[in-house]
Amino acid sequence: MAVVTIRGVLFDFAGTLFSAEPKVDDLAGITDVEGNELTPDAFGELVRKVISPVHGVALDGEFAHAWQNRDLDPELHRKAFVEAIRRAGVVAEEHATVLYERMIDTSGWTPFDDVPEVFQLLAERDIPIAVVSNIGFDIRPAFTATGVDQHVTEYVLSYEHGVVKPDRRIFEIALKAIGVEAEHALMVGDSQHADGGALALGMRFSLVPPTAPEERPTALRDALAAHGL
Repeated sequence: MAVVTIRGVLFDFAGTLFSAEPKVDDLAGITDVEGNELTPDAFGELVRKVISPVHGVALDGEFAHAWQNRDLDPELHRKAFVEAIRRAGVVAEEHATVLYERMIDTSGWTPFDDVPEVFQLLAERDIPIAVVSNIGFDIRPAFTATGVDQHVTEYVLSYEHGVVKPDRRIFEIALKAIGVEAEHALMVGDSQHADGGALALGMRFSLVPPTAPEERPTALRDALAAHGL
């Protein structure tokens, strides 16, 4: 099998590059269904549950429609996630909206441990990076606040382009933005279905586990190494 030279890398955002790890102060006054103050660990688990590629909270009617289109419109994103948080049964219902605001506050998102190293490695090799995310809010501030934005060539966010993964068009937009042909590009993400859609264009794909940061300290490094980077 011929060796393919990777000349550009596309990354998913939530669960791949960044994880929601709120500060203790962010959760002051928010309680779980038993009336106990919500802990950062419990909030992190809740966020991972509602954003998981395999959505674990059943929604119906107008909320099902909002969920299906959440990444195309910020208002539908809010509607869907507030209801998903409420139905998850973790926090008191009156706190669902407040918790949603905490969830989309990019100051509460932190990069996985190996993000700076991986981004620096790619920069040193002049390999452009595109962040391709199914998302209903602007994630750029998270990258700026942590100093890794300098290595990102392009952000391709679904709500800004009107298309979501695994639709091939969102990958084509990203590839054009970084000037790389599909056969020389690698997509890294935590969803075989959404991120794996890149395979249809002839791109390479690496799947990382959608787990807590401490459970995958080298996942991104390993994803690149699997493709010769």
